[in-house]
Amino acid sequence: MFWTVLAAVAVIYAVNAFLSMRQMKNFSSVYSALRRRGRVVIGKQKNALTSGAIVMFLIDADGLVVTGRAMTGITVWTRFKDLGTFDGQAVSELDPAPIRMSASMRKAVANARDNYLTVEAGGIPVEPPTPLMKIINRVDAKVGRRQAPTPVPGRATTVRTVRRRKPLVTD
Repeated sequence: MFWTVLAAVAVIYAVNAFLSMRQMKNFSSVYSALRRRGRVVIGKQKNALTSGAIVMFLIDADGLVVTGRAMTGITVWTRFKDLGTFDGQAVSELDPAPIRMSASMRKAVANARDNYLTVEAGGIPVEPPTPLMKIINRVDAKVGRRQAPTPVPGRATTVRTVRRRKPLVTD
């Protein structure tokens, strides 16, 4: 029984790896095709149990969207599709709120706009948090990780210093 389960898990893992590589190949080919035509702005929204989204916008020298591609879904079967909703609009002014689309797609479009504005200002775009980091950040916010104790009025506080040992140097 153990070997049967182990073999099934190995087959599932191998199929998932194969399909994931096909999805990455789809991403690379769509990105390369857009990149050959000009500058590309990418936005993404990662989710653990609900659909995520990736959007790519080909932009011209003035920052206007020439064409867009979008991928949204949960499985490795999803592929990029045309997203002509934003064609002709300035990337810096994209507003996905009035357009009917999934919440993850709205966040991906907003992320693309923010990435564009960050790069235009000379910065480096921040990677959106992974689903695991979102959970950790929520727990940290509720628990208040590593907070210093609140001093009590009228009571002396003791401060301890920790001495670090010098590392041994060997020849």
